Amino acid sequence: MDNIKISKTKKVLKGERLLSFGDIAKFAHKVESGCLKSYVIDNTGKEHILQFAPEGWLIGDMDSSTNKKPSVVFIDAIEDSEVSFIPTSFFEDFHSIEKGLLTEMSIKLRNNLIATNKRIISLLSATAKERYIEFTQTYPTLVQRLPLKLIASYIGITPEYLSDLRRKIAKQK
Repeated sequence: MDNIKISKTKKVLKGERLLSFGDIAKFAHKVESGCLKSYVIDNTGKEHILQFAPEGWLIGDMDSSTNKKPSVVFIDAIEDSEVSFIPTSFFEDFHSIEKGLLTEMSIKLRNNLIATNKRIISLLSATAKERYIEFTQTYPTLVQRLPLKLIASYIGITPEYLSDLRRKIAKQK
């Protein structure tokens, strides 16, 4: 059987949607440059960011792609980006994947799982300040690149509160 290939890198413009609520995910995405986000929208219309994917990160809806279920998340580009589209079939037949590529994807998926677990623990038990500090450790390249609104959504506070929090942290240093 031929080795499964990741598609060529494609340019994705800021604001472009890669996955919509209700779609069946056919791809995972590896960010070569730029940044993507996955998020849900609650019943009141409020956006809740689940993950950012800057350079080198993978993002997708594993439940949708694995179980062929409608996606419950959206994935959008928040910067002009270059993205590799990884077909879901890549994750289904490990015997046909080159060992180096399989190792790379395994490490990226493991790191995503670790980041997700840390995020859940943080949301359940950390203060807003601790969640912001963890965000800066998880995504050091995004602190200056993203608008406060997106960072605030990710850590679960208002942009105004985040602005005050950042000001207090800066004074402490």
